[in-house]
Amino acid sequence: MENQTDDKVKLTVDEQITDMRTKNVQFEICSIEDAKKFLKYNNYYFKLKSYARNYVVNPQTKKYYNLDFAYLVELSKLDMHIRKIILEMSLDVEHYLKVRLMNDLSNNPLEDGYNIVEVFLQYNPSAQEDIKRKASTYSFCSDLAEKHLNQYNEPEKLAVWNIVELLSFGNFMELYTVYYQTYKSFNYIPYLKSIKFIRNAAAHNNCLLSSLKKPNSVKKFSKTKELANVLGKAPELRHLNREGMMKNPVIHDFVTLLFVYNDVMKVSATKNVRNKKMQEIRTLFCDDKGRMKRNKEFFEKNSYIKDAYFFVSSIIEYIDKKNHKHRCTRGTNEIK
Repeated sequence: MENQTDDKVKLTVDEQITDMRTKNVQFEICSIEDAKKFLKYNNYYFKLKSYARNYVVNPQTKKYYNLDFAYLVELSKLDMHIRKIILEMSLDVEHYLKVRLMNDLSNNPLEDGYNIVEVFLQYNPSAQEDIKRKASTYSFCSDLAEKHLNQYNEPEKLAVWNIVELLSFGNFMELYTVYYQTYKSFNYIPYLKSIKFIRNAAAHNNCLLSSLKKPNSVKKFSKTKELANVLGKAPELRHLNREGMMKNPVIHDFVTLLFVYNDVMKVSATKNVRNKKMQEIRTLFCDDKGRMKRNKEFFEKNSYIKDAYFFVSSIIEYIDKKNHKHRCTRGTNEIK
């Protein structure tokens, strides 16, 4: 299933089952008939088999150790729950970063709301073209784009409060970065790249839990030193394999999102929303009756999955306990 030739050959559902059986994938928990139904109606083979990357393969026989089809199904379902959480948190982070940006800009006597747009578009000409395209083609915000561009058709003449609703998630992150690099004050710039990557992966339904044994894009990945400092200062987390786990881009970026979400939403107006969401996440991951633990026996023999789960659930428990102590501070580019 990790063999590249598998990806280049079209297989019927019956052939997919045969392919898995030749690689020692078992059908003891999930019957072959149920597996066929799942492949027909719930998920497709190319995506499902990516989760097998978390399992050890005999280098001589190319057969898997301790892998049942049900384990792949369970990982795909857990992945769905995690992607949903990521998207919900990312939407909140995006919204409240916009709120903070607008508030900081409104109280900034050095910025009129137009200059920063001109500077931003000079550094990001593709954003300018994207706004024009939204005004001329059908999109959810085409009317808004057309309204603001009606007079000039020049995005650089728009105010920041006009343009912010027309930007993609990635372009807004760039605008946010330009503003806080120009006007130095508390910001989340060091964490934005990780949030963007994990949000985009979730939005495009990428498999997040397929790379716990062998992480993707490691050569292109760099850890956020500010977050490493936060984790390093927490005595409650010293028992964790922080260095090893945070080398995995998916784990690193998800943990980053957890901390940023928890910090962005800590003000009194949004604290209740934050606490409710963090409790939902804690229940999902940490409660004995939570979805993550429902079939925990499936992964008892897989150290990669168990170690990743233990690390992330420990981080969630740590954040939850910190919230209950109401210890939040602001003033440096460091999340507490």
